[in-house]
Amino acid sequence: MREIEVKARLRNLEVFLRAADKKGINFGKATVQDDATYETTIPHGDPNWNIFRIRKQQNTTILTMKYAASSRSRDNHERETTIGDAEQVADMLERVGYTYGIHVHKSRRTAKYNGLEFCLDEVDELGTFVEVEKLTQEDADVDTIQADLWSLLLDLGIDPSDRIHKGYDTLMHELKAQT
Repeated sequence: MREIEVKARLRNLEVFLRAADKKGINFGKATVQDDATYETTIPHGDPNWNIFRIRKQQNTTILTMKYAASSRSRDNHERETTIGDAEQVADMLERVGYTYGIHVHKSRRTAKYNGLEFCLDEVDELGTFVEVEKLTQEDADVDTIQADLWSLLLDLGIDPSDRIHKGYDTLMHELKAQT
């Protein structure tokens, strides 16, 4: 499967939630997610690029591998599995050449709507964001799907200038580089 998404910074959470509620998009309770990334020096968009993430949420630890589906932002293949020992997996990743990247701590609320998943994220140090994603077949038309997803966010009152083309890990790297 292929995960295609769009993301935006939220200026006013309450206004967004009212608009979402009017459309029947109802967010559940928040789940805390604590992520650590393990990265390569290969740039995103290169066919050999990939990144691993170890996510702790509730009583579960999930290992995710993301790798580029195309050179477009927010268009990745994703593989996930639960793991028992995050420290052992981190050691394995480092032993095969990955380096610890960044820590991202967030509170996430999700909603399902017409086959899409919405994620409402309060990210420590970065702010509040909304993502909408669609799982598709490998040969999906990325431009059309991203345009449809973005149109939905525009209908919910998101300002075009608030669109974000980077992941939280990249935004956090940029923030840390400024300090």
